[in-house]
Amino acid sequence: MRLTRDQEKMADDTNSQNPLSRTREQISRTFEITTRRPVAIFMVVLAVAVFGYISYQQLPLTLMPDISYPTLTIRTDFPDTAPEEVENLISREIEQRLGVVNNLASIISISRPGMSDVILEFGWDTDMNDAVQTVRENLD
Repeated sequence: MRLTRDQEKMADDTNSQNPLSRTREQISRTFEITTRRPVAIFMVVLAVAVFGYISYQQLPLTLMPDISYPTLTIRTDFPDTAPEEVENLISREIEQRLGVVNNLASIISISRPGMSDVILEFGWDTDMNDAVQTVRENLD
């Protein structure tokens, strides 16, 4: 059975109102353009690839960026003493004096035979020159 022109037009009008059929038409038009003009599509893809490669080459990438961690280490030597004595006599005293320094995130102390390390970790926005000056004032 063959449809007349009026029937075809009526069928097209009802199909064009369906969103699914509109999407199918758009997809078929896209494929139709890509198959009719393969050289143009190839040139567009090549241009995107070339511009992407050039942009990638100009992208600044530092494998080892210059990051200085805001830490300060105070090392104290006290020869011929046990770690417990170093902790009680030196490390705890330094921790108590430096616990009031501004922007201090944490204090870590390591006591070894004859040596004490007190590590001060500051916030990222801390001016380390001011922090060093404050630490020196508190230790004197």
